Amino acid sequence: KTDIISDLPLSQQTCAILDSLPTHFGEQFGSMAKSEEEAREEFKSRLVNDVFGKDNQDKVPMEKVIMLIWQFRDDPSVVQFMARFVAKYASHRGVFDGIEFYLPQLAHMIIHLEASWDDAILERFALVISQHSLHFALQFNWILQGAIEDYQPEAPNGEPNPSYNPLYYSRCIKLLGNIERCVVYGTPRVHDLQRLFEEGKISLKEYELLGEADRRFIAEQIASNTKDKGGSEQSAAAALISGGYVYGGDLLYKRHVRTGRFKKKQWKTRYFAVADRMLYCYNVSPADNAASRIVRSMPLEGAIIQDTEKPKYPHMFEVHNMDFLFRMRAANEEEKGKWMGVLKQESKANPVYPQSIGQDVDAGKNDKVGKVLAEHQGVKETVKSGQEAFSSSAVIQALSPSQRSRYEFYKQERDFVRALTGVAEMLRFKERDMRKKLAPGLMQKLEFPDCVYVPMCNSTDIWRRAHSTFYKETRVFNTKERCPTVMYFLTKRGEQLHHHRGGMKDVNLDVAEFLHLQYEVPDPPSGGGALAAAATKKKLKKKKKDFSMSNITEGEEEYEIADDEDEDDDDDDEEEGLDVGLWKETKEEDKVGKSSSDKAGTTRGNRQLKQFIRESVTQLPHKISQRIELRKNQSLAPKAFRDNLKKASSHQTSMSYLDHIPIVENRSEDESDAMSLDGHSVVSAGPGSVLLADGIVLTHDDHEKIDRESLNRAKAIVSGGETYSEQTARMLKEASTSTKNASDLDKDAATCEVLCVIAKSNDDLRQEVFIMQMIHFYKSVFAAASLPIWLKTYRILSTSKDTGLIEVLTDSTSIDGLKKSKGYPSTGGMRAYFEKVYGKPSSRSFQAAQRNFMLSLVGYSLVSYLLGLKDRHNGNIMIDTRGYLIHIDFGFAFGMAPGHEFSIERAPFKLTRDYMDVMDGEKSECFTEFKRLFVAGFEAARASSQVALGLVEIMMYKSNYPCFTGSRYGNGIALKRFEERLMLSTPDQKIRKKALNLIL
Repeated sequence: KTDIISDLPLSQQTCAILDSLPTHFGEQFGSMAKSEEEAREEFKSRLVNDVFGKDNQDKVPMEKVIMLIWQFRDDPSVVQFMARFVAKYASHRGVFDGIEFYLPQLAHMIIHLEASWDDAILERFALVISQHSLHFALQFNWILQGAIEDYQPEAPNGEPNPSYNPLYYSRCIKLLGNIERCVVYGTPRVHDLQRLFEEGKISLKEYELLGEADRRFIAEQIASNTKDKGGSEQSAAAALISGGYVYGGDLLYKRHVRTGRFKKKQWKTRYFAVADRMLYCYNVSPADNAASRIVRSMPLEGAIIQDTEKPKYPHMFEVHNMDFLFRMRAANEEEKGKWMGVLKQESKANPVYPQSIGQDVDAGKNDKVGKVLAEHQGVKETVKSGQEAFSSSAVIQALSPSQRSRYEFYKQERDFVRALTGVAEMLRFKERDMRKKLAPGLMQKLEFPDCVYVPMCNSTDIWRRAHSTFYKETRVFNTKERCPTVMYFLTKRGEQLHHHRGGMKDVNLDVAEFLHLQYEVPDPPSGGGALAAAATKKKLKKKKKDFSMSNITEGEEEYEIADDEDEDDDDDDEEEGLDVGLWKETKEEDKVGKSSSDKAGTTRGNRQLKQFIRESVTQLPHKISQRIELRKNQSLAPKAFRDNLKKASSHQTSMSYLDHIPIVENRSEDESDAMSLDGHSVVSAGPGSVLLADGIVLTHDDHEKIDRESLNRAKAIVSGGETYSEQTARMLKEASTSTKNASDLDKDAATCEVLCVIAKSNDDLRQEVFIMQMIHFYKSVFAAASLPIWLKTYRILSTSKDTGLIEVLTDSTSIDGLKKSKGYPSTGGMRAYFEKVYGKPSSRSFQAAQRNFMLSLVGYSLVSYLLGLKDRHNGNIMIDTRGYLIHIDFGFAFGMAPGHEFSIERAPFKLTRDYMDVMDGEKSECFTEFKRLFVAGFEAARASSQVALGLVEIMMYKSNYPCFTGSRYGNGIALKRFEERLMLSTPDQKIRKKALNLIL
């Protein structure tokens, strides 16, 4: 048959070969596909029961929620149910921490997956969470900013953007505007609900339920009013200006590329439109031609609009920012004035609402604000003047005081962060020998509004307001293409809030709580307005215990309404009333007993699911309920279930039972790490020192079984003779004695601290953000398995496609820098360094530092292998004063390496002879422990492979990350190699041997 087949045309050979195969081969192939499908369904059922099952212990495992949304992405009913379920419990710290941790995956699905859906389910969820935390809204804003730059029609150098995607571009711009509107509009009804609760007219449970409904309503109105009318890329470009349209018309335009050579170009007539804080340039008017397309665009926020200097032609003006320059000509001076007026207003005061909440575009045409709105068909209609064209200032003036304050905070915080990265951007264009001299002056000029912070934190981390900068301490790293800048800030904690309400001071308020108290609490009666008129004249008095939203349980709302004549009985009453707590703890108040509708177990699932269904008046999707019921009736023992799953070869179903992976946070939970201030515990927010209001400086001192003499020797080599704690103590003392700062420091803050970050520009940090997330995930996996494996997770914030902030690693230096240090031994390598610094091998300090080295080496060996981290030279590996290794710079990951297939990095991870010598060699107890922990960590990683693979698969979808694109790593290649590194097809009994083979 082979000879006959070879004579056939190539197109027929494959069919002939398949026809010639035995019949049982086709049956086996079909059976294999069926087995994979069955296993995939088993995985979905496992996820459902892990989230909603009766044995879930009332937790909401966010890693499995994200996996459920991804697995059921083709079923809107399931996605919507999951989004509403998580929003219900978002007020629990653990749940909210999970939402923020998996924000990269959530945002990626909202941008790329939901763009083609008929309903903006996940967008509404993000808007609900944004109302809960302004910090979450800011983080989402920066992700969207980077995506806009990915998909914009023109690159900064003036060339067409090869990644331009009208659908994603349109979606990101509208999402960015929706987030801002959601933040500013807030939850206005919650103030009325608070008043009703204080008056005893509604219960605590009703207050919470109505507050949740209010947030959902606002999100629904905002999302529905800006929903794209078309789901295709062709319709997206034309629909960009249909919702947020402000002004438009024809202008003469000559392209000007700032970074290239000047070429003689002709003036062309182009249609320009201002919408959604963007300036769009169309080849023709969208209203006149269905084939209209965007040829370029630029963001207007912070742009400079000015007359062209020494114009060659009349009526010329230009618009430019750091990346773009548009030079245009109007028909006459009047039209030029209109355009410049519109653009200047748009660049300074951002339009919060292109239309009123709950109001469609047509209805808005006759009101004062709606005059600037037009349907897509009416885009070509221009208005009479620039003042009439832009009425966002009128909208802002119409905001309530609390809405106005949220608007100003949201804008000022973004401007502040942009200014930080702008310093690094400006310095990189200066001569390298001048950068160090210029940096302090630029930092000195930074402006600090009343309420800004360095957003390198979670919503549940301690709030620290940025007060000023230690500009003299500014340092720069000189490279050819970049100028990373190290910045130090003086921050305040425990400042008095709401002076007009009697005030409060709490040094342990987290970011979300502070912003909630600062911007969500109703305006006082003296402020006037509707809230003032409705302010309650009654007050709550406590009977037996302190009254707080966070500790009242259902059925415990026992309080009495005091008459007006009792208002002056106790001065302390003035500061009582409703404690507008933001977080709920999972205590008895959250446990739900059986209701009348839960007879004979007819309502399946855990208590949280039952509570959600009963209170939300919603129906459990069939695909969820069916799987809960199937799992309930399954007779498979857990081991048999695991064995059944292991038979599958698909990466989605290769492993067994999914344990919950609580994300390990960096914040200190140990009371021993807390200080005492006026009888209250002050949680340490970092490794630096703290300045108290009375001028006392408390230093952070943690020996970790290493004596002080050894640490002094280490700091002399590693950190220039001064630890970060000593450095910050010195800086705080200088600030407290400075005449300029002393009065400011003593005003309101209970404590002051130093915060240090690195600002970067001309560097895309988004892949590093994702790799750090995966390292953080594996750190949590090892902690859940009770393994002492050590990994350092630090904050990385990408604020755009090429700017961002990075947390500074204190008391550490690179291995390369260590070996070049003055005190480093000339012979003997790192072993000699350890003995010189920490003492004899038998000493307690040496053994502690050696163990620290080994534990960190295990951690980074595992993640380097699993995540395919490359470019692991000594400049990208740090070591601190306690002997821990810390890897940095993850530009090459998932097998992507410098030189690609010609890379010299062939080892699974870096384990040099220098490292082996520190651990006493191959036959030592230290190295034996290294091998034991490596195998145990690898087994723990395999046990959580479902979630890890899912996180990578989500971010790989429509990805622009270098490690997921191109012929070498795209089209699922990186994911397949990740799966292979996990050895999912290898039986458990052979894993130990294979893992050990990776070491030697």
